[in-house]
Amino acid sequence: MLPDDDHPLAELVDEVLRCHGRLLTATANLGTEDGLTGAQLLVLTTVVRAERAPTVPQIGRSLGHSRQAVQRLADTLTERGLIEAVDNPDHKRARRLVPTDAGRRAYESSNARSRDWAARVTQDMTPAELTAATETLRRLRRRLEADNH
Repeated sequence: MLPDDDHPLAELVDEVLRCHGRLLTATANLGTEDGLTGAQLLVLTTVVRAERAPTVPQIGRSLGHSRQAVQRLADTLTERGLIEAVDNPDHKRARRLVPTDAGRRAYESSNARSRDWAARVTQDMTPAELTAATETLRRLRRRLEADNH
């Protein structure tokens, strides 16, 4: 319960941060059968699911991580043959990342394990509830990204 002078966003932030920690722990093992850490799987997933091949800085901004941290993860994924960097016509130095066939297979393998886990932890939730929560968080994230104060 919130004190009378707290904004409802304060409780949402608290819950999101607590949930974030639990999600990191719960999903850390989804890529282990493919030899991926949770952070590597996160970057691989971002590359595989991107509508347009992203750059390292774009991934960093999207995930709220530093460019340097994402670059280290991308380098490891590249060395393992799961992603590759391709020329970017919009920028000479910031190459775009695309998944390889091996990267897509690793993503699909971890995604299959993820589906089983997701079904288990959401078994009493409706798709509409989850969609509404997603949309609310997406709107809030976009506003935070646009807020320059």
